[in-house]
Amino acid sequence: MNINRMSLRSLRNAIQNSEVSFPSQIPVFSCQSRADIQWRLVDLYFVRNWSCSRVAERYGMTMERARQIIATWVGRAIVLGYLQEIPPVAAMPLAQKPAPQLAHFPEVPGGMLPTPLLEPLVQRAAASNGP
Repeated sequence: MNINRMSLRSLRNAIQNSEVSFPSQIPVFSCQSRADIQWRLVDLYFVRNWSCSRVAERYGMTMERARQIIATWVGRAIVLGYLQEIPPVAAMPLAQKPAPQLAHFPEVPGGMLPTPLLEPLVQRAAASNGP
């Protein structure tokens, strides 16, 4: 998958299918035109699944202009690493985890573990209830 060559619709599908990462806070690229509303257009298109024509109607512009603003944002987001391909799980190497270490307890006759904490607490309780 080459996200640089994907159409906006294909990219939106890839984002919604968790094949491409998408930033949780949409950055604003002030060097681009309409920086004041570009993040809103991107949010409506990619996150809220609006069409370019619906976004354009909402902001009083042509569909082509809305598509151009979104596409320009996408290009900049890819260059800056905001949009990246997420490799499929099958392609990721399995992490080798070390075997869990079992706690070592000294062997006690009869197989019972000593409870050293209970005895002093019981003794303290008995001593506090004294005369």
